[in-house]
Amino acid sequence: MQDYKEVYVQSKGKAIIAPKNRIQLKEIVDIYAKNNLKEEIENIVYIIEDLNMNNTYIISLITIVNLIKSKFQDTTIIVIGDSEVVLNFKDKHLQNHTKYVGLRVALISFILFIGAITAIINFHSDVNMSEAHKTIYKVVTGVESDTPYLLQIPYSIGIGVGMSVFFNHVFKKRINNEPSPLEVEMYLYQQNMDEYIKDNSKNNK
Repeated sequence: MQDYKEVYVQSKGKAIIAPKNRIQLKEIVDIYAKNNLKEEIENIVYIIEDLNMNNTYIISLITIVNLIKSKFQDTTIIVIGDSEVVLNFKDKHLQNHTKYVGLRVALISFILFIGAITAIINFHSDVNMSEAHKTIYKVVTGVESDTPYLLQIPYSIGIGVGMSVFFNHVFKKRINNEPSPLEVEMYLYQQNMDEYIKDNSKNNK
């Protein structure tokens, strides 16, 4: 009786690697098999023809299966999960552009800071927050004041604390292990981009 070897292949979904046209399978898929066989399959080389660093490549797992089968004909290959891999190459030029990073970060932070201030000021102007504070101060203390600092100072601090809690960060430190709303939106955006690239690649075939 022929001894069939089961090999499980799972797409990594998205792989970002150094620019090259010879890629080992372990860089783009996860392999589960017996130890010796697993190592041999992981080291199989997938070759990209017409390499273009600016392109995103969609690699079908059917291609991977055929490649494995050409080397190990007595294997039974089972595909798990996504049927494609999105492959991107690291931008060497981007990695080398470390000059003036501090200046660029400071400039972007300044622009975002000005934008945030403008948004908050416009919001307070629209709802007439100054008058609201005066009214609340009078209701609570019974004293009428044009400068209710007792209310305005905690309110201002609360805006900063609230934003830190909302984005789950105090400077570089994460408050808990949950992703921030910004991280979730970035993840969904990237996921949608990858799905679009896959669908567009199929339509152009």
